[in-house]
Amino acid sequence: MDPGQFDRRVTVRQRPGEGRSRGAYADAFTVWACYRPESAREAVQGGRAQTVESGTLVVRDSARMRTVSSADRVVLGGRDFAIEGVGLPDRRTGLVTLKIATTLGGQ
Repeated sequence: MDPGQFDRRVTVRQRPGEGRSRGAYADAFTVWACYRPESAREAVQGGRAQTVESGTLVVRDSARMRTVSSADRVVLGGRDFAIEGVGLPDRRTGLVTLKIATTLGGQ
């Protein structure tokens, strides 16, 4: 992947502690990423329809990125995205792919 495509600053937010299942999210680290929007769809959540945006986030593999899981979140362009899936690091390219989604207008 062309290094020029890593044009977005993304902040990874994680919960503190070993199990990371409780507590408020806090900024853990920031990386350069490439974001590709995939779709905007309507989903019913809590009995009302909301527009959901999903996409793919590609980042460089690192020791810190290997700590990221679907329990974490990312902030992209001032919007909070849930991580729906984390791909295995690609040893050939040195990249990690994340599937992310958010409700449009923030969460």
